[in-house]
Amino acid sequence: MADNVRIVLQGFADASEAAYGAVVYVQCFLHNGAAKVSILASKSRVAPIRVISIPRLELCACVLLAQLVKKIRSTLRLNISDIVLHTDSTIALAWLNTPANRLKTFVVNRVAKVQELTEGFQWNHVPSVLNPADLVSRGLRPSKFKVMVAWSTIP
Repeated sequence: MADNVRIVLQGFADASEAAYGAVVYVQCFLHNGAAKVSILASKSRVAPIRVISIPRLELCACVLLAQLVKKIRSTLRLNISDIVLHTDSTIALAWLNTPANRLKTFVVNRVAKVQELTEGFQWNHVPSVLNPADLVSRGLRPSKFKVMVAWSTIP
């Protein structure tokens, strides 16, 4: 890739009672100011049969996003300028910034994994209505993804 292109990965995580998932976009900023955005990858998991709270599922989505970004970085071998990760869960964001001794085992294990995989990355809150990973966690059929504007763009 040319030196005059700035590459940013934007990742989003979300969860519902049925599933949780992550989606990653690549943004390319050209030297002339033009920008191009494309979906790069997504991953989803069915929620466990055993009932888990939505905030904990949101944290699982953050782990999935962290793992997906790690895989993308090792596969692409591009000079990525910045990696920005987003979730609509204020609770999951708070957990990611809480000392481990104040968290329960389930949470601390996942927080440690996310922190390990995303050290130096930026985590932000995104409103639920703007979170493209919402589509992954809701279980839409593939034919519906084509017509979903939110899936092809990022906030």
